Amino acid sequence: MGEKSILVAGIGGQGVVFAATTLAKALFLQDFHVAQLQSYGAEVRGGAVLAWVIYSESPVTCPFTDTYDLALFLHKAGLEEARRKGLQWRQAIVDEDLVRPTGPHIFKAYPIHRLAREAGLEGRENIVAIGILAGLGHVDPKALEEVLSTGRGNANNLKALELGMRVASHRF
Repeated sequence: MGEKSILVAGIGGQGVVFAATTLAKALFLQDFHVAQLQSYGAEVRGGAVLAWVIYSESPVTCPFTDTYDLALFLHKAGLEEARRKGLQWRQAIVDEDLVRPTGPHIFKAYPIHRLAREAGLEGRENIVAIGILAGLGHVDPKALEEVLSTGRGNANNLKALELGMRVASHRF
């Protein structure tokens, strides 16, 4: 396997960086070499945020790429920022309530924010989203559970992860 990449994009306050960091830690627990970085402007809260993870079975040669294997868009501002920077992706998952699921490479759309709110997990949309990635086979659910089982709000994070995995397995 060569290097793989995941882009997570949204706005400040959505936990984009936390989602990417959680993915990076889970991939590290799966014995991958991992690099995780983020990019955001001074207007962090409400402004576009991009975070990405590059991982490989061998050492990561460069923590940057212009083309991602998978992109996860939690808000249209993140999608617009990624396009403005000329980034590309092979596949994308979007929150269909906040991102218009149009254009090439938008392959799955879920009402992530709505599902989190209905489940009483508002503020955990980022974890629902990475649960979807786990449910689709992009990262090991057990590794994500291990990362999310510690720290503040761990019970709700684990509920949000489970919700995302259930959504992925029952839809599309």
